[in-house]
Amino acid sequence: MSTETVTILIPVYNGGPFLIQAIESALAQTWPAIEVLVIDDGSDDDGHTERVCQSFGTRIRYLRQENGGVAAALNTGIAAMTGRYLTWLSHDDLYDPRKVEVQMKALAAQSGPCVIFGGYATMDEDCTILAEIETNAGYRSDQPLWAILEGRINGCTILLERTLLERHGGLDVGLPTTQDYELWWRLALHYPFVYVPGALVRHRVHAGQGSHGRRHIEEASLLWMEMLEWVPEEKARAHSGSEMAFLLRARDFLQKTGYDGAQQGADALIHRRAKKIRVGIVLSSLGSREAAVAKAELASSGLDLAFLLVDASPDQHFALFAGSLGKELSDDVVASPIAPKDLVSHTLAELEAPIVAFLPQDVPVATFWTALGRLLCDPELDGAAIPQTRGQPGADPLGPLSGLVIRREALSTALTRAAETRSDFISSLGMSSRLDVVVV
Repeated sequence: MSTETVTILIPVYNGGPFLIQAIESALAQTWPAIEVLVIDDGSDDDGHTERVCQSFGTRIRYLRQENGGVAAALNTGIAAMTGRYLTWLSHDDLYDPRKVEVQMKALAAQSGPCVIFGGYATMDEDCTILAEIETNAGYRSDQPLWAILEGRINGCTILLERTLLERHGGLDVGLPTTQDYELWWRLALHYPFVYVPGALVRHRVHAGQGSHGRRHIEEASLLWMEMLEWVPEEKARAHSGSEMAFLLRARDFLQKTGYDGAQQGADALIHRRAKKIRVGIVLSSLGSREAAVAKAELASSGLDLAFLLVDASPDQHFALFAGSLGKELSDDVVASPIAPKDLVSHTLAELEAPIVAFLPQDVPVATFWTALGRLLCDPELDGAAIPQTRGQPGADPLGPLSGLVIRREALSTALTRAAETRSDFISSLGMSSRLDVVVV
């Protein structure tokens, strides 16, 4: 790999006072085989950009095209480059002299095709360093979609093999401000994105920079919404354990940005996905009419719900009136009192659902949603408990199960453990499950 040529693409439109420094930093690379290719995107600065490039003679290659935007300029450069590997540099930014060498060595250490990226430093017009930014906190290279969805990539830190673009296409010229992230997304669906520590790129902050403004926010919002829609379910599970956990993490990031449209789209997508998850509700109620009201409120969540009703009426006459309220109360009715172990056994036999919630009739729907969301967000969590519905087993026939939203397999495991050890079911549940308490 030591003799492989790396092409540094520098797209430029009206290079101004910083282009010379950018080209010099590209030529100063310690990697022995460098091609510097400047693509002039139709500059209209009375030939200043062209004269700057021509002053470097044969040390660089210079191409000029009609103005078409950054994506078009980079596509032109990719088509014309002679190197096997490529990276690019904005005309007002700088490379550390070791940038290509460090990243090529990191690339050589990988077992297969990948994309290299890293941290960067910000600087002012006079090249004074303002801050060094590492973007790898909580990041894993085997979960590359987070590099894009959480905005971890400065495009100038990228290094990759040209063949990856030949397989998956170049930059989308219809995306003026997010063309790079759309490309990274397509690549991240197929390859690891490997982070190399250290600020090997210096990003200049100066008054002459254009502002993306509202157009960028709208374009980015649409792109993020499309990316979330495109995520295959198996990719989401590989990144976060479950599709719901993946979507919730993406939404948490979007809440920190100005991409309001994307955040709203993520919320809508989460609700659509949640409706596909069947939840079994073990509902205790004082009567059939109260049960009907509670069921209607829970059903307003839009979830796919199945009910098992526990008769908490004083005279155990709940079932006598259920039929008079129609088909919506044709659920199985369990008389109380009933031991937790027996209630769980009956629940597992009657309700085919991956998640089960034990709820009193007056539980707030929003609180139930919070507990369910906590469970869906953390695939390692077995259950979430709603505290204000617990602690009064004498008043609630659900007893110590009241307010518990839990995975079906955790209940099954606890039953097996209790039978094998001849121990109390609730103790077995506590010993064999990872539970969380919802703070409301």
